[in-house]
Amino acid sequence: MRRPLAQILLDSVAPAGRASTGSSSGSLDGIRLEHLADAAQDHRVLPAVAKHVAGRPDCPERWRAPLRRARDEQVVRHLGALAELAVLGAALDRAGVPWVVAKGPTAAALWPAPDMREYYDLDLYVPRAGFRAAVEALDAAGCTGVDRNWPLMVRERRAEYAMRGPLGVHLDLHWDFAVPHALRRSFRTDPEAMIARRRTVALGGGRVVPTFDPVDSVLVLAFHAAQAGAGRLLWLVDVAAAVAACDGARQEIGPRARAMRIEAPVALVVDRAARVLGGHGEESLGGTGLRVPTVLRGAAAALDRRRGFPDLPGDPHRGGRLYAGARPRAWGTTTALVGHAVAQRRIDRALRRGLPDAGEKALRLDVPDERAREGYLRFVDSGVG
Repeated sequence: MRRPLAQILLDSVAPAGRASTGSSSGSLDGIRLEHLADAAQDHRVLPAVAKHVAGRPDCPERWRAPLRRARDEQVVRHLGALAELAVLGAALDRAGVPWVVAKGPTAAALWPAPDMREYYDLDLYVPRAGFRAAVEALDAAGCTGVDRNWPLMVRERRAEYAMRGPLGVHLDLHWDFAVPHALRRSFRTDPEAMIARRRTVALGGGRVVPTFDPVDSVLVLAFHAAQAGAGRLLWLVDVAAAVAACDGARQEIGPRARAMRIEAPVALVVDRAARVLGGHGEESLGGTGLRVPTVLRGAAAALDRRRGFPDLPGDPHRGGRLYAGARPRAWGTTTALVGHAVAQRRIDRALRRGLPDAGEKALRLDVPDERAREGYLRFVDSGVG
């Protein structure tokens, strides 16, 4: 039996994925609006929760204005992102750089209404060979760098550069969806082929943008969710909706994931999405061609049975390392799990000591080293690593 607050979260997003497995709606009795908002924001589903709860006959009248405001704020963010995309896309087109949008507004297009999906930034993907030209084009269009610690960028060799668009929207420019260098050693991602398979999607208001094809969209969404621990309800709804949108191409998900060696994390997330939003057993991966080691799948399911999902503010750690550490082989998974634990302890110690080089915030430090910046771009140009 799920807690009422957790059931409300599920009821709010069930239309975007599959029917929630709870047989009855979560009661609003005894629930405070601030607790509901905190839980919804933790899972990045506040606009969807606002829509669902405001439409219930038992919604307290005093809740309606703040719930309406939560949806209105997402509408403003969505319109701002579309306006920013018009500027950024035009700049990349003029530079002759192929590009696609992922997550954000294109994931919102999978939901029943775009204002149901909460997002704050844009993720653009370009071929590695076109990354330098893309940076130059976006700089000329008025973008500014958010990642400014160039010596650290050189050392970490991340496949992502954070920028801010001319209209103020945060932008992550990617040349691979396996962002840390260590992930690119473990997996065999093929972003160039994925960009070559791109399609267009309508985002409303006459705006049409390029995005990954339906199967690649599943892979990117599920892989991203896995690396972040698969702990947010938003990510699971994205994945479930993306799988449903594959239609007749669903059976290609597994073979394409295996070719890039990302089947283990992708299958774990697809399995969790089906388990939480509806479906169980073999049906959860049915038709996708995905396979996942029995031990990993059983461990993930056992965690959800024992602790429940979605989790709520104040709940203990939810075992996200199992998803982030999934690798093609057992020894790789074990090594990754140990590495994640060690890295997290190192970051925790640095945070306690107040050191600036703790986690990704260190990338935001302003270290204007032009030689290091050029060194990072030369590394990307090399096509190696």
